[in-house]
Formats: sequence, C-alpha cells, structure tokens
Amino acid sequence: MIAGTLRQFEYFVAAVDTGTVSAAAAHCRASQAAVSTALNDLERALGMQLLVRRPAKGVTLTGGGRRVLPIARRMLADAAELSEVAASEHGEIAGALRIVSTNALSPRVLPVLAALFAARHPRVALDVSDGLATDVQEQMRAGRADACLLYRRQLGEDMDARTVRVVQPYAVLAADHPLAARDELSLAELSGEPLIIVRAAESSRVIEALMEDAGVSPHPRWSFSNPETVRAMVANGLGYSVFSGRPNSTEAFDGRRVAYVRVRDEVVPNEVVLAAPRGQRSNARLDALWSMLGEPEVQAAFG
Repeated sequence: MIAGTLRQFEYFVAAVDTGTVSAAAAHCRASQAAVSTALNDLERALGMQLLVRRPAKGVTLTGGGRRVLPIARRMLADAAELSEVAASEHGEIAGALRIVSTNALSPRVLPVLAALFAARHPRVALDVSDGLATDVQEQMRAGRADACLLYRRQLGEDMDARTVRVVQPYAVLAADHPLAARDELSLAELSGEPLIIVRAAESSRVIEALMEDAGVSPHPRWSFSNPETVRAMVANGLGYSVFSGRPNSTEAFDGRRVAYVRVRDEVVPNEVVLAAPRGQRSNARLDALWSMLGEPEVQAAFG
C-alpha cells in the first residue's frame, strides 16, 4: 500500500516547484494551512523528512526528498493519464497541458493555440507561459511544462524535438528604409548599417550563425531582452534586425511600422520545433497539440 495520498504528493511537488508553501497553496488553490498539514501528514506516513521549511526562506529538499520527488512526479503523471484514458472512452480529451514558448514565438502562436483548445477540447486545462530559450527548457527539465516551442538552433542536446515549421530569415527594416519595398535582399546590402538584436544568448547565436552563413560581418549597435523593443527601435530608423519567420503585424508599439524583406543569401533556414525531454511519453493531450500545430491558422502564425 502506498503511504500518502495523491493530493499530498501534489502539494509536495508544488512546494518544490514554487519554492514556498504559500506559493504551492496558491498554485493548488488550497489554503496554506491545508498544504502545510498535508506535507506533515505525508512525511509522517512515509516516516521520513522530505522538506526543510524555513520561514521567509522557502523550502529545501532533503536527501530523501530528492529521491521521492521523481517518484511523486511519475505517480501524478500516471494518475493524470488514468483520468485521460477514462475520459477518452467517452471521446473526450481531458486533463492538464502545460505549454511554454520562447518570447519570440509566444505572441504569434499561443493565442491561436489557446483559442483552438478552448473550442475543441474544453476539458483540457491549458496553461501557457513564455520566457527565454534557456528558461523554457529548464521548465521542461524540472517537470513544470509538458512541451515547449522554440527554434531548433536554441535547442539543448538533452531534448527530443519534432519540426513544426521551417522558417526563412527576414531582414527587419523601418517602413521608410530605401530597401523596404524590395521582395528580397542580401545581408551584405545592410552590412554598413547598425544591427539591433535580441540580447538572449540563444537568439544572438542564431543571428551570428546567419551572418556567418551569408559571409557578412555585422556592426552590432544595441541589444534588448524584449523582441518588441528591437522592432520598435528598427521602426524608428535606428538600425535593422533579422528575424526567423515573418510576424503578421508590421506595427510597433508607438504606431510606427517595419517592413520584412526575405533574405536571399544561401543560409541554413531555422526551424520551429516542439520539444520535450528525451524519452517523455506522449498522451492524448500532446497528440492533440501536435495535430493543432499543423493547422493552417497556426502554421500561418509562424510566418
């Protein structure tokens, strides 16, 4: 007989993932007292201390807690899969699905996916978030997300990935730039102008690889953590940038506009991928996500 209930294990995992008992309570929509009591009961049932709880400093796993954590995650995943199997008998997909995307992709694709899931699978509790490429992959490794969307050139070696869409590079120019009306251009034509890029190491490496493929030595000017800031700076004529894919919107936050011009250089195209930790089992929710990523409206969002 298993010592401890699924609810207790859920609170334990939530406390580890969020860092504090109060945050775990908020995440699980329970009272702090209920979570604290459940953790005490779980430790008593197992006959071992799982967490060191320090006021105002959060929780820390003990050695025993580190051994129990992956088992608890598997138990919760198996319980969710059992519920999913029962629901599928009635032709429904149900349960939690946590998708995390890089900042560059999230405004394009997450609204479309959220709307499709709400319409087609209302019993799926969809949780979406975004961040830097390193952050979204770390969430995957920590078990805080089921799948992530990013570019293949940002992908860690310990991740499995399926290609969602091959995307071509586009030069991002101010709408009144002399080359803005062109259908395509060579990056060498912009080599004397200042380059504005996204600061994240993974994003800058993508741009560096493109420039190297094209045989161009750029002149970096500024870098920003927010891709929208990059686009706004370009819209104001302060330099150019290079994006993977073409966003639908050409308007920056201040109302000024940019133009996207296809890069004609012989460069290796990037890919949007759906990634998960190596060896992760699929389920009906992930299968539904993969199917939706092939829908025309989702494909169009990648540019």
